[in-house]
Amino acid sequence: MKIVVSIKFFGMQRALTKTDGIDMPITETARVTDVLEYVRSRYPELPLDQETVLITVNHEQASLDTLLKPNDTVSFLPFISGG
Repeated sequence: MKIVVSIKFFGMQRALTKTDGIDMPITETARVTDVLEYVRSRYPELPLDQETVLITVNHEQASLDTLLKPNDTVSFLPFISGG
């Protein structure tokens, strides 16, 4: 059985990737930073700087060193500015 996490895309990310999400195989030591590197390698045009997105794991804010578990969902939520 393959161990994966789900990666969800929103807004402009969906437009650039042409999908609302992908799965990534993980190891027992996978962290959010590994997901970020994986997504950047597949979609180098995505703006995923920590200044422009909020990283969540299972709908809760997460840091780059957050350890992932099988079937977690990782999202890079674009900051929304208003006025």
